[in-house]
Amino acid sequence: KTKSRLQKPLMQKNPGENYTSVEVDPITGEYYINIPEWVLSEFGWYEGTVVNMEVDGEAIIITEVEGT
Repeated sequence: KTKSRLQKPLMQKNPGENYTSVEVDPITGEYYINIPEWVLSEFGWYEGTVVNMEVDGEAIIITEVEGT
């Protein structure tokens, strides 16, 4: 017998290039960046998750705000 399994499409987890661009909302003029879906899945984040951003040298550290 031949067994076949259905496989879910794999999200690109931690790809070699993790680039995104800074964009501007045309209505509000606010700057924003998009967080890749694989990052959201890795941390269990979803729309409405509150995050904190800190600058550390030349890096931006994004962490979830607990209890919100």
